[in-house]
Amino acid sequence: MGSWILEEPIHFFDLARWYLSSAGEPERVYASANSRDANRSDLHDNFSCLMNFKDGAYAVVSQTLAAFEHHQTVKISGTKGAVWAGWSGSKDRTEHPTHFLKVFDGSEVDERELAQSSGEVFELRKQIEHVAQCLIDGKAPHASGMDGIWSVGMCLAAEESVSRGQPVDVTEFMRPHLASLKHPPTFA
Repeated sequence: MGSWILEEPIHFFDLARWYLSSAGEPERVYASANSRDANRSDLHDNFSCLMNFKDGAYAVVSQTLAAFEHHQTVKISGTKGAVWAGWSGSKDRTEHPTHFLKVFDGSEVDERELAQSSGEVFELRKQIEHVAQCLIDGKAPHASGMDGIWSVGMCLAAEESVSRGQPVDVTEFMRPHLASLKHPPTFA
């Protein structure tokens, strides 16, 4: 059974895991969602999820279908600076999005020029080319099957958290899903 969380927020879970990869895998999620239409509880108009990693690292993923076109904003703060990126388009597959990237080095903000357009239309083409090249060269793609398992697991844990109205321990939630793997990851 699929849901909207598996369709949309999954991409932001991917990004959060990638940005915070040095913090290990997420340990706990706490998600909340609502819908304007009480008969469509599977389609959330508003969704937010707090993902906790080891050592105090965390990510907040929020998504709304309320209006205002398609926007994505990412802010990453660390001990030595911060990054703020944004993307906006009239549709998720727009050919002419606006975007920006700002980097704070601890003392001043520098706006970086992006060398190429960004968005689903552009990345999808590159992803298809990359997968084809991996098949030709026999190399592994950027994202592994384990990345896919974690992304789906995060979505299912977030759905469970929305349903329960309380945090969900991701490692306990993932154990049964990973048990069937030939070489499952271990948890501390």
